[in-house]
Amino acid sequence: MSLPQAVNYAEQLPSLPSQSQVINVAVNPTNASSFTAGSQIQLDLINRGFLIPDSMYLSYDYSITQGAALGAQMKGCPAYTPFSRQDVQVGSQTIDTISSYNVLMAMITNLNYSVAQKMGLPSLGYGPSTPATPTLESMDGRLFDTATTETGSFSMPLMSILSNAEKLIPLFAVGAVRVSLTLDSIANIFTTVLVPSVFTITNVELRYKVVDLGNDVEDMVRGMGSRLFIKSQSFGVASQTLASGANGAQELTFNQRYASCKSIFAINGTSTANGNTFFDSCNLAANSEYSFNIAGISYPQKPISTSRSRNQAFMELKSATGSIFDKNNNVAITALEYAYDGTTSSTTYAVPAKFYIGTSLEKLNSDSLLTGISTQSSNIGYRVTLGGATSSTVTVTLVVNHDSILEIDVMNKDLIVRN
Repeated sequence: MSLPQAVNYAEQLPSLPSQSQVINVAVNPTNASSFTAGSQIQLDLINRGFLIPDSMYLSYDYSITQGAALGAQMKGCPAYTPFSRQDVQVGSQTIDTISSYNVLMAMITNLNYSVAQKMGLPSLGYGPSTPATPTLESMDGRLFDTATTETGSFSMPLMSILSNAEKLIPLFAVGAVRVSLTLDSIANIFTTVLVPSVFTITNVELRYKVVDLGNDVEDMVRGMGSRLFIKSQSFGVASQTLASGANGAQELTFNQRYASCKSIFAINGTSTANGNTFFDSCNLAANSEYSFNIAGISYPQKPISTSRSRNQAFMELKSATGSIFDKNNNVAITALEYAYDGTTSSTTYAVPAKFYIGTSLEKLNSDSLLTGISTQSSNIGYRVTLGGATSSTVTVTLVVNHDSILEIDVMNKDLIVRN
């Protein structure tokens, strides 16, 4: 008879090598110290030890000039909003690119944090610049209301293919690693209520932890074989335009090719003046239906219908981010934010549209390798049956969460990604 694990006190606990140490690393951009719209921030990681993936976060200072008036409104999740693109390079090769990074991260914060968690993360920048008692409406966007020239700081977890890795990444065994962030235009960062004349980022720091386990452990890792494999995940983001006056059955085609797609989302933008444009996601028209088509198969099998049951779409969305029974599978979407119908919905920076369409594509919700479906031989179709004509031209953004395998060539210090 063997003892249950919970009471097996004789089990010997593993220990780290005596020379092990954790290094808290802070790196600054290598290409400049001040950044404005359209510029790129380049951050180089050290080639030492093992990267602790979930330790990566970015901090920076900002300065905004609003002219003679106050009240500039930043869309989305403020700390992420300035960044339209993220690239990860190893050596001279780009191994991962996420476009519309700010739109993606605004959606992810709404689908992973509760309202209380957003309130407990002031570093993300939600709310007015003047501190006040937080409300539901202060947990989206940011209002700059203190001075015509305002300074401050933001800090946020830096989600990437590196930070999503399921094991430590041996930086000593790969080439130079660089993370690049591209700043969006000022017009895309803010609503049209008041577009600032200047938005500048300075004092950028990428902070992360590296554990150095000593030469003996590194030699053992090198001896495991010529190639090492680490499972991770990333996001593919692409956009299409849906024309004004579109009606009836519509299909937007996206060419995103991955071996294992875990889940899929559509962000249906709006076009109202002073709204959040492609940061919003509305029901394109009342009584519409939605589904995704991959290789002739519909996901979900029966389209999501807003005429039969609008809240069915909400449960399907939760299934795309985890178990619907998981108490930690949080969302920060209010009934008002979920109720916007029409591409000219009167959204605001503080009450955006969050009618995200999403569904799970995994064969089995587990930690197994490559449990999603393949799109390598087929385009993705976003099928919409509109309940009425669209009243404006809008941007529809498709987000695919996919598995990735980091393949490390130890001898040549190369890293490639298998998606």
